[in-house]
Amino acid sequence: MPRAIQDASLQVTTTLGSNANTTRGNSIDLGAVTPYPITEVLSVTISTTAATGANNKNVNIRLQHSPDAANVNFVNIPELDILTIPEVNAAYAATTRTHSLPASTKQFIRVICVTESSGGNASDGTAVLKVLF
Repeated sequence: MPRAIQDASLQVTTTLGSNANTTRGNSIDLGAVTPYPITEVLSVTISTTAATGANNKNVNIRLQHSPDAANVNFVNIPELDILTIPEVNAAYAATTRTHSLPASTKQFIRVICVTESSGGNASDGTAVLKVLF
């Protein structure tokens, strides 16, 4: 059964990047250094709104994790695919993807959005990361 319960304190929002820029959301604290198996396997949803695009470029979104909240320590979660949103007709479509976090996920997670060079100004769109129970 898909997870659906949400906690507003376990949700962060960031804008999508504009032309060759990267944006990063604040981190979400999962509450334990290694949340699994202390809690259980957690799911997250990444949702984006529609945004302005250009030149057949992509917005690429990754989920990152870290053992602490310091920005310099975040790395991509290798088991999870990149969420790629292609530009079609000068726009990026609203997109949603749900992932189960791997057991190796560290305590803090965040979303990072990279708009490819010449990809237009997608900063009128947002990406939301939510933990689901």
